[in-house]
Amino acid sequence: MHNTKECIMCCSEIDSRAKKCPKCTSLQAKFSNLENNPILIGVLFFFILALFSYIFYQNFYVRALEDKAIQDLNIMVTEVSTKNENDALYVACIGNITNDTEFRFKEIKFQVDFLSEQNELIDTFSVTDEDLGVLSNSITNFRVRGLGHKPATEYTRCVVKVVDAWSH
Repeated sequence: MHNTKECIMCCSEIDSRAKKCPKCTSLQAKFSNLENNPILIGVLFFFILALFSYIFYQNFYVRALEDKAIQDLNIMVTEVSTKNENDALYVACIGNITNDTEFRFKEIKFQVDFLSEQNELIDTFSVTDEDLGVLSNSITNFRVRGLGHKPATEYTRCVVKVVDAWSH
């Protein structure tokens, strides 16, 4: 006697020993098809939800904390120096960075503004220091150096800001 059963997907009549429906080619095991396996669907849903939650957490929440920590870095300039080398004027600002946060930074991008005694902008440049590392809850010395475009006597005061950094 030849027994038949109903396909779990297309409901057509197939041989009871068939592992695959000849019409719709779906597997006949109870939980072999994704749409017939609520446990697998639930696990997949929670995995995707966890992945999106992690991406949101890293890209929005943690990045916002890092940006705030960069803004909270306290920079004190202790010295401004100039030096003529090879018919070019190099200016440097030397000082320290106080980091009172739990973040550590590397590849620091500085913006350096040279100001007159009347707080007028004289010159500006950006420098990225790939070797400088700022540890958490510490004070780190720095030196930024760039090419000056004005007479050396005008470079007496500078303001240094950290505009970007990588946390690690």
